[in-house]
Amino acid sequence: MNAEIITTGTELLLGEIVDTNAPFIARQLRQIGVNLFYKITVGDNRERLAEAIQQALARSDVVIITGGLGPTVDDITREAVADATGRPLLLQPEIVAHLQAFFAKRGRTFTENNLRQAYLPEGALMLPNPIGTAPGFIVEDPRGAVVAMPGVPREMERMMVEQVIPYLKGKMDETSVIVTRIVHTAGIGESVIDERIGHLMHAGNPTVGLAAHLGQVDVRIAARAATEQEALALIAPVEKEIRETLAPWVFGADDETLGGVIARWLRKHDATLAILETNTRGAILEKFPENDRDVLVGHFLDISALSDCESCQEFTEANARAVAQAVRDLTQATFALAVMGAADSDKGFWSEERGETWLALVSNDNVLTKRLGAAGSDDFTRNWLATNALAWVLRHIEELL
Repeated sequence: MNAEIITTGTELLLGEIVDTNAPFIARQLRQIGVNLFYKITVGDNRERLAEAIQQALARSDVVIITGGLGPTVDDITREAVADATGRPLLLQPEIVAHLQAFFAKRGRTFTENNLRQAYLPEGALMLPNPIGTAPGFIVEDPRGAVVAMPGVPREMERMMVEQVIPYLKGKMDETSVIVTRIVHTAGIGESVIDERIGHLMHAGNPTVGLAAHLGQVDVRIAARAATEQEALALIAPVEKEIRETLAPWVFGADDETLGGVIARWLRKHDATLAILETNTRGAILEKFPENDRDVLVGHFLDISALSDCESCQEFTEANARAVAQAVRDLTQATFALAVMGAADSDKGFWSEERGETWLALVSNDNVLTKRLGAAGSDDFTRNWLATNALAWVLRHIEELL
């Protein structure tokens, strides 16, 4: 079964609110093995929404729409579905009774415009909404099924789980699941990864794909099977090959973070870490989840707290070494990391003069350094530097034990 999601609302197109409904629906579909090939957003325009529904029905077995089922003039999903499927809208007495009871129970005035919510396309299957006013509905068209649900997330989520998913499972010839595994890498470019494991991306099941983030590239493995255990068995050899091929750059999978992995390593070795970061302005600290910051015994944003480093103002390799050592002396941490680069607003990752940032990692009398070819304190540069700095630490920290 192939599905398509249409989210409605001009506020989504204008960026006034973030769409959380489509990701939730996508995850629910994945769990029952429904393929999701398209996801689009349409504003509050009846003609454009009807056209989008017709296009979706031409290529998908089920079209899932959220939003536009309220009582106001710009709630046009009912009308658009009726137009796209060639059905009249009919008043549903049971919905009228539900609306009247809903308003009476809460002591609110029932206005006439609320009756808009009581109209459904002819022959539609109503989806009750026990926690809201607008019911959902399903229209079974010869081309496929159109499912319409409210845009309010808590109403949509309950309706999706309790009514829509059982409906879809009942329409599927056989049940299956789609399981995904995300392998995280850092310090290696997307094109290099593609060159090394590109052959895996031509497989049918599991499928492999890449998603690039700031300084991090995720490798997604997705497998379809009758059960989760069977899907995981399909994923295992592919993940093994990916980890072996990209070993120096793989730091975790799924919910694991760079900071969390480093924290786990430090605990294992009964070690601690102190950090001084200049132009990253706390971005490195943010990479550590709150419950993993117990391994951090010091965090500084400039060198003013280091009495031994008044002369370390310039961002050089030698000064990064000196600062890292001073941080370690001050905090008595097992390891100290210094990240030193210019925070000038006119510098950044995309500027012509990108500058440089020096990293120094010290333990006892041992020290490692690295130059990163970027400086500045804009959000992109901060996060790129933070990810690359921690990836470098993870790859080399064991050398300093």
